[in-house]
Amino acid sequence: MTRRTRMRVAVGGAVAAALSVVLSAEPVLAQVPNPAPDSSLPGSSLITQVLGWLKYGAIAAAVAGLLAGGIATGVGHFGSNYSAASAGRKWLLGGIGAAMIAGLAHTIATTVYNAT
Repeated sequence: MTRRTRMRVAVGGAVAAALSVVLSAEPVLAQVPNPAPDSSLPGSSLITQVLGWLKYGAIAAAVAGLLAGGIATGVGHFGSNYSAASAGRKWLLGGIGAAMIAGLAHTIATTVYNAT
């Protein structure tokens, strides 16, 4: 038996053991308590205000990424600098992704919360 074969057998055995432990877990142990929502949390208005600031900051960062990416792409294109144009395209894609996530954050959070 070669060393490579022994390694495959050992890894296969470890994976099989891990799967048997995971699959044999009882559903009773996996249930998490779900208390009813309580709006009497002290400081809830402050938490709401901080979340608003974070939302504003995320959208501002996304717009800044879009502007920086557009400028870098333009400078790289007209200056015949492939590296700058490539970096600018990455910034543009990052800004688009950040704007999408910031815009969909509330929908994602409510979908995950209501998925129980």
